[in-house]
Order: sequence, then C-alpha cells, then structure tokens
Amino acid sequence: MIRRYEPPPLALPVDGSQLHWRAALGAGLIAGGILLLVPRGSPWSAFTFFEPGVMGRNVARIASIPLPVTWLIHLSISVFYGFIVSAAAIRLTKWRAILIGGLIGLALYFLNIGVVSVLLPGLLGAESLVAFTHFVFGLLAAGAYRGLLPRRVVA
Repeated sequence: MIRRYEPPPLALPVDGSQLHWRAALGAGLIAGGILLLVPRGSPWSAFTFFEPGVMGRNVARIASIPLPVTWLIHLSISVFYGFIVSAAAIRLTKWRAILIGGLIGLALYFLNIGVVSVLLPGLLGAESLVAFTHFVFGLLAAGAYRGLLPRRVVA
C-alpha cells in the first residue's frame, strides 16, 4: 500500500482566448510532416513519399518540380492551413477541436479546389483522396495545436 499518495497535479492549457503562434506553427509543421510521409492521409495509398505531391495532389503530372521544392511548397501550405485550423480550435475542448479541425480541413479542400481549378486545372483528379487528405490534415493539426499549447499546473 502506498502511503500519502497524491495524484499528479492537473496541467491545463494557458489562456485559451488567444492564438498561440508557436503552437499553431508547430501544428502546421507536424500535420504537414505526417502528410509528407503519408501523402494521401492513408498508408495504403499508392501515392508515396518519393513522389512530388502537395496536399495530396500529384504535381508531377503538370511540371517537373524537384522533390525538395514540392516538400517546401507542401510545408508552406501546411503552415498556412495550420494557422487557420488552430484559430478555429482556440476555445474548444480537445475532442471538439479535433472534430472541428477535420471539418475545417474539408472547408480548406473546397478553397483548394477553387484555387487549383482556376490556376492549375491540370492538377485536378482523384478529388475524393485529396478531400480525405485535407480532412486528415485538419484532424492532425487541431490535435497537434491542442497538444502543443503551453500548460500551467493546477494545484
């Protein structure tokens, strides 16, 4: 029997009323990094890490962009999307933030398809997989943001 056992103090996120920039940046980079390793949000997809892809879209079909450049473009878009998802997850609990993050990811997909259809229509195709990638990105970014928030110990 353990005598005088005290459970560890609860650590809660600090001030959930404003966006924490470092946590949002980290959330975008974490979600983008995972989707670099698993480009279509699923490890069973035929699209691999070594194919030039940006947010689930295969850019090799329209341009011969070097792989490191596509990774940089992908991570830049991920950081931008990460800030949007993080801004939506500010005042939400962990599970609600993750759910809303997935829905924001789908909303970002519709923004993405609008921009791509106007500027780069050659990238269109496999839209259900691209939508799934955006959904997974939103889930990952929201979860990462909530996990990266600075914490304070509540006694």
